[in-house]
Amino acid sequence: MNDKLSGAIEVLVEQLGQQMQQVAETKKMINALRQRMGEEPLFADVAVEQVGAGPARADQYYGKPLATAAQEYLERRKQACSADEILKGLEQGGFDFDALGWKENRMRSLAMSLAKNTKAFHRLPNGYFGLLSWYDEKTIRRRGQEKVEAEPEPEQGKEPRKGSA
Repeated sequence: MNDKLSGAIEVLVEQLGQQMQQVAETKKMINALRQRMGEEPLFADVAVEQVGAGPARADQYYGKPLATAAQEYLERRKQACSADEILKGLEQGGFDFDALGWKENRMRSLAMSLAKNTKAFHRLPNGYFGLLSWYDEKTIRRRGQEKVEAEPEPEQGKEPRKGSA
């Protein structure tokens, strides 16, 4: 009996998370329209409230490699997340950023680490990160080719800037 109720609760929590996402998107849209009208935003709390998004335990990510912890967090969320959301989730789960030497600029360092790990993570056009396994391989490859084609070529007779070669 408890298993049946647990399953029902999981489904309801997932539905609630989706509804809260829709509420946040509606608030953002209202604020954007008010801004176009030259008015102040109506809602200050446009961030999505997290339901069941945090770790199951306060030590869930402690002692794990960064990529493993981030991957487990995304698998738990079952959706792409911003670097800020991932950072907060890992911190709540006891991930030891100090062991990596990340005293300052943790979010930037995390975003760079996830973006460089193209074997496990995929950075979406909106800046969110998802697991590579969630996305169509052809789409990812095509986006990579578009990026390469969009990069400007160095002008004739000029040296490429340091670090861009």
